[in-house]
Amino acid sequence: MQKELPVSNDFVNWRLGLKSKIEAIAIRKKLGWPFDGIAFDIEKNGFWIEEWGTKSDNVSENIATAKRHYKTYSRMIPIRSHRYIANKPFKAGNPVFSIYQTDIIYYGYDLSNYLAHEFRFELSDKFPIIDTPNHIDFWGDIES
Repeated sequence: MQKELPVSNDFVNWRLGLKSKIEAIAIRKKLGWPFDGIAFDIEKNGFWIEEWGTKSDNVSENIATAKRHYKTYSRMIPIRSHRYIANKPFKAGNPVFSIYQTDIIYYGYDLSNYLAHEFRFELSDKFPIIDTPNHIDFWGDIES
């Protein structure tokens, strides 16, 4: 059973979010961050992918189209700062992504690999070595 949860200004404080309205709002904001960044890049930088169809001259329509597609993608669960892990597939080996607008990069092959990379420590040999993370549709496809 999980007993410890990292807590700092950068980590999401899930437990406090159950008790504090302010923290719950902060968590909802973090959950919305990935799409907000996509919408920003659609509006300001002309971001578009073919899978969404023909790009309109109307930015609001483009954002609405992107939102419809976005709802079909794996949800990104915030871990720390702008590091996220996908909720699907629900199995070991989901990569951690750094998501800043549409600048999306792999930041770890899985959660343990990410934590070791981010905080510069060696993983115990009890952790399986993942050479190839699960492919996450959309998020892995637009990786920079």
